[in-house]
Amino acid sequence: MKKVLFATTALVATAGYASADVTLSGVAQMGLQGGDGIATTQFVQDIDVTFTMSGTTDNGLTFGASIDLDENAAGVGADDAGATIFISGDFGTLTMGDTDGALDWALTEAWVGNAGSINDDETAHAGALGSYLDGAYDGQILRYDYAIGDFGIALSVEMDDADLRDHGYAIGFRYGLDLGAGSLDLGLGYQTATYASTAAGLTIGNGGVDIEPGFGVPGLAGLVGYQVEVDAIGVSAVYESNGLSVGLSYTTFDADYADGSGDMDHVGVGVGYTIDAITVSANWGQYDGDFSVGATNYNIDQTGYGLAAAYDLGGGLSAHLGYGSSEYDGSTTQVDADTWSFGLSMSF
Repeated sequence: MKKVLFATTALVATAGYASADVTLSGVAQMGLQGGDGIATTQFVQDIDVTFTMSGTTDNGLTFGASIDLDENAAGVGADDAGATIFISGDFGTLTMGDTDGALDWALTEAWVGNAGSINDDETAHAGALGSYLDGAYDGQILRYDYAIGDFGIALSVEMDDADLRDHGYAIGFRYGLDLGAGSLDLGLGYQTATYASTAAGLTIGNGGVDIEPGFGVPGLAGLVGYQVEVDAIGVSAVYESNGLSVGLSYTTFDADYADGSGDMDHVGVGVGYTIDAITVSANWGQYDGDFSVGATNYNIDQTGYGLAAAYDLGGGLSAHLGYGSSEYDGSTTQVDADTWSFGLSMSF
């Protein structure tokens, strides 16, 4: 990581600033990817650069911003484009931009202790759960969080800038327990969002389950132009001790739309272990969804698991191996697939 300290004459002369600095960090990856979920075995590479700026006022407020140059407006919404801004003090922390909603903030995904891979095979399978309902609008989220000892609470909102749908809201809670021989972190949260039904479909999860139109639920193709209201409630628990991590998460989604409704449950389990320079991890997840249109019912099940291993070579260089397996039951547009990747990751 490279740190640049800004102490120009203008900054020093400006009243109200106690300190300010900018850090530059980055990750580069290179290797191979393949599997029947990829067209052919091929090279894979990625470079991700992040600028982080922070400062402190004379009265103790901290403030800052970060921008991820690997992101782009098409991926995260034109209002934030990978940028996050925050201010923090005794009142708590207020964050705006490409950040987690309160549900995602409160819960821990099942891939705890993840060794990581250069193509995210172990976290991109059909059973993996990603950002919950974040991104249902433009990806720009405002979150307030506050901590009292080991207890934390957060509130968040994601707005529809066109004012055509109800805004999305979330609340989340965290609690950490010191067990002596280890620690237990608990999370609980609720989130609601309204989606605009389009021919592109509505996806819940990590590229996962599409609940309308025409993506695996044939009767829902006629719902284009309607709104879909989705509520999510989730819980998670993570135990850590002496290099071992074990995680469990459960989330239930309820959807209401024209002439029908649907519900979907997700469960995830993960384990990771680090000894010396070696880290290994595994996770498994499953979606179980039931949907109706009029008197017709549909069911979709998705299951997947991921494996990863890493060896730390020191100095920010590590070798990674990842594998992901996906199974679909009841989908008309998705087929079972496996992916793998192997290569090097460099942290700067």
